[in-house]
Amino acid sequence: MKKLILISTITVAFLAGCAGTGPSVNGAIQSAQKKYNQAHKEGVAWQHTKSLVTKAKKAAKEAISYANKAAYEADTAMAQSAEYDKTWRAQVPR
Repeated sequence: MKKLILISTITVAFLAGCAGTGPSVNGAIQSAQKKYNQAHKEGVAWQHTKSLVTKAKKAAKEAISYANKAAYEADTAMAQSAEYDKTWRAQVPR
Protein backbone atom coordinates (compact mmCIF):
# COMPACT_ATOMS: atom_id res chain seq x y z
CA MET A 1 0.00 0.00 0.00
CA LYS A 2 2.86 2.38 0.79
CA LYS A 3 4.36 1.63 -2.61
CA LEU A 4 1.08 2.46 -4.31
CA ILE A 5 0.82 5.80 -2.53
CA LEU A 6 4.45 6.62 -3.33
CA ILE A 7 4.10 5.77 -7.02
CA SER A 8 0.80 7.63 -7.25
CA THR A 9 2.47 10.70 -5.78
CA ILE A 10 5.35 10.41 -8.25
CA THR A 11 2.92 9.98 -11.15
CA VAL A 12 0.95 13.06 -10.14
CA ALA A 13 4.17 15.06 -9.78
CA PHE A 14 5.29 13.87 -13.22
CA LEU A 15 2.00 14.83 -14.82
CA ALA A 16 2.09 18.21 -13.10
CA GLY A 17 5.55 18.72 -14.55
CA CYS A 18 4.30 17.82 -18.01
CA ALA A 19 1.37 20.18 -17.60
CA GLY A 20 3.81 22.90 -16.63
CA THR A 21 5.65 22.58 -19.94
CA GLY A 22 2.44 22.54 -21.98
CA PRO A 23 1.79 26.27 -22.05
CA SER A 24 5.34 27.03 -23.14
CA VAL A 25 5.07 24.54 -26.01
CA ASN A 26 1.68 25.88 -27.01
CA GLY A 27 2.97 29.42 -26.63
CA ALA A 28 5.91 28.71 -28.91
CA ILE A 29 3.63 27.18 -31.53
CA GLN A 30 1.20 30.11 -31.32
CA SER A 31 4.06 32.58 -31.61
CA ALA A 32 5.42 30.79 -34.66
CA GLN A 33 1.95 30.69 -36.22
CA LYS A 34 1.46 34.41 -35.57
CA LYS A 35 4.84 35.30 -37.09
CA TYR A 36 4.17 33.06 -40.08
CA ASN A 37 0.76 34.67 -40.62
CA GLN A 38 2.38 38.11 -40.54
CA ALA A 39 5.07 37.09 -43.03
CA HIS A 40 2.43 35.47 -45.25
CA LYS A 41 0.29 38.61 -45.14
CA GLU A 42 3.28 40.67 -46.30
CA GLY A 43 4.01 38.12 -49.04
CA VAL A 44 7.46 37.18 -47.80
CA ALA A 45 6.78 33.86 -46.04
CA TRP A 46 8.90 30.87 -46.95
CA GLN A 47 7.11 27.75 -48.15
CA HIS A 48 8.77 25.49 -45.61
CA THR A 49 7.63 27.52 -42.59
CA LYS A 50 3.98 26.47 -42.85
CA SER A 51 4.92 22.78 -42.82
CA LEU A 52 7.15 23.34 -39.76
CA VAL A 53 4.24 24.89 -37.85
CA THR A 54 2.01 21.98 -38.87
CA LYS A 55 4.63 19.45 -37.75
CA ALA A 56 5.05 21.25 -34.42
CA LYS A 57 1.29 21.09 -33.76
CA LYS A 58 1.21 17.38 -34.61
CA ALA A 59 4.24 16.60 -32.43
CA ALA A 60 2.70 18.41 -29.45
CA LYS A 61 -0.49 16.35 -29.76
CA GLU A 62 1.50 13.12 -30.05
CA ALA A 63 3.62 13.99 -27.01
CA ILE A 64 0.51 14.53 -24.90
CA SER A 65 -0.95 11.25 -26.13
CA TYR A 66 2.24 9.33 -25.31
CA ALA A 67 2.48 10.94 -21.87
CA ASN A 68 -1.13 10.00 -21.09
CA LYS A 69 -0.52 6.40 -22.21
CA ALA A 70 2.63 6.18 -20.11
CA ALA A 71 0.80 7.52 -17.05
CA TYR A 72 -1.99 5.00 -17.56
CA GLU A 73 0.46 2.11 -17.88
CA ALA A 74 2.35 3.22 -14.76
CA ASP A 75 -0.90 3.43 -12.78
CA THR A 76 -1.98 0.01 -14.04
CA ALA A 77 1.40 -1.51 -13.16
CA MET A 78 1.16 -0.12 -9.64
CA ALA A 79 -2.38 -1.45 -9.21
CA GLN A 80 -1.22 -4.85 -10.46
CA SER A 81 1.70 -4.81 -8.03
CA ALA A 82 -0.55 -3.85 -5.12
CA GLU A 83 -2.92 -6.71 -5.98
CA TYR A 84 -0.03 -9.15 -6.27
CA ASP A 85 1.29 -8.06 -2.85
CA LYS A 86 -2.07 -9.06 -1.38
CA THR A 87 -2.39 -12.45 -3.11
CA TRP A 88 1.11 -13.86 -3.63
CA ARG A 89 0.93 -16.18 -0.62
CA ALA A 90 -2.01 -18.06 -2.15
CA GLN A 91 0.15 -18.89 -5.20
CA VAL A 92 2.97 -20.50 -3.20
CA PRO A 93 2.76 -24.32 -3.24
CA ARG A 94 2.39 -25.92 0.19
